[in-house]
Amino acid sequence: MRSATPAARRGLAVLCATLAVALAATACIGRTSSTTTDDGARIIRFLHSQPAGTFADAIELFEAEHPDVHIEEQPVPFDDLNAQVQARVGAQDTSVDVFAADPPRVPAQAERGFLVDVSDDSEAIREAVVGPAMDSVSWDGRVWAYPLWTSSSFLFYNRDLLDAAGIDEPGAAPDDRLTWEEVADQGREAQDAGARYGLGFDQVDRYFQLQPLLASAGAGDGLAGEGALHPDVAGPQWREVMDWYAGLHSSRLSPRGIDPQQMPDVFTSGQLAYFVGGPGRIGPFLEAEGLDFGIAPHPYFAGGEAVTPTDSWAVGVSAYSAHPDDARAFARFLSLDSAGALATTGQMTLPPANAVAYDDYIERTLDSGGDSVAGFDELLAYELETTARHRPRSVGYVDFETTINKAFSDIRNGSDVAESLSGADEQLDNLLQRYRDMN
Repeated sequence: MRSATPAARRGLAVLCATLAVALAATACIGRTSSTTTDDGARIIRFLHSQPAGTFADAIELFEAEHPDVHIEEQPVPFDDLNAQVQARVGAQDTSVDVFAADPPRVPAQAERGFLVDVSDDSEAIREAVVGPAMDSVSWDGRVWAYPLWTSSSFLFYNRDLLDAAGIDEPGAAPDDRLTWEEVADQGREAQDAGARYGLGFDQVDRYFQLQPLLASAGAGDGLAGEGALHPDVAGPQWREVMDWYAGLHSSRLSPRGIDPQQMPDVFTSGQLAYFVGGPGRIGPFLEAEGLDFGIAPHPYFAGGEAVTPTDSWAVGVSAYSAHPDDARAFARFLSLDSAGALATTGQMTLPPANAVAYDDYIERTLDSGGDSVAGFDELLAYELETTARHRPRSVGYVDFETTINKAFSDIRNGSDVAESLSGADEQLDNLLQRYRDMN
């Protein structure tokens, strides 16, 4: 019997993993079916993928203002969140009232009826949030969630490792932006001077982190055509960029076989000269003992344009919440109330999308960060205004991201670039056909 193609095997693996998580989530449905506490407070259950306690400060503030409402956090691993939403909200289960919505997933969640339409708050959202955050929660002319955080990406550097190699520190102004070619060369110099690795990426196998590389080289976002439902990941520009990325790891300039969750530790432990990551890393880096770091603009390819990722989590209200008014009040509090929005940044140090809270966050970061974050305020504002690129808006985005992230991981760990991208393109064409058939 003919064996399955690599693309088919990858598709089966993804399906099995998704089903396993979905079944686990389904098994939990009904265990938390009570919608009130013993003393009669209405329970609002908040499903998200941040560490437990991330929202504790904001919840405490909200409950103080709403004593008849109790917020229950339900944190799950990042890679499990989508399957949990699919299994639980998709089954119209009331055990989820509010959930973290990754902006590129909003179109599919809206189309599937998972989210409450909050378009009547569109003007309030537009007036409250910064930069491109409003676009991130809109789909088909409607608004489906409340922006929670915004984001970008920077080039963090270890001052001690650069100094040991005689490398001048990069500046923090947009005009000081290095090319990827320069960063790679300097990373090798740092390795020669004793650094274990020269260059590393935070979300090392994830589209959010790697899209700017592809876009900078003019390779496109990977989804094209009507509704962004046609894969375009196997062309020469995609192969060229991913050949470069594969070379970073095959040469050991960048580490192989390390999970994204572990990459920040490689930097904080002093093993890595340059680290590409977002503002959410600033807090942990400032707390790391013995780490002297600085921030520079996200690099670009020579001859290409400067591109940075943007968007972060939003908060959506489940269409099947047992207490929709309370659920929406909590979502609004996290986004539109400046005190509530700022309280969400105590542990997760991402910039709040709320403009007033954003200013407070910037001031707090500059005060606590000293020389390490010099110029951060002006650089972040510039990137959000000038270089930020949304991920594709498509009802097929979840299939796209799942498939392409697997290809990125394979490439980083030694698989053939052309074969991996061609396999992903073939698999995506099959997966996205069902959405094209609906149009």
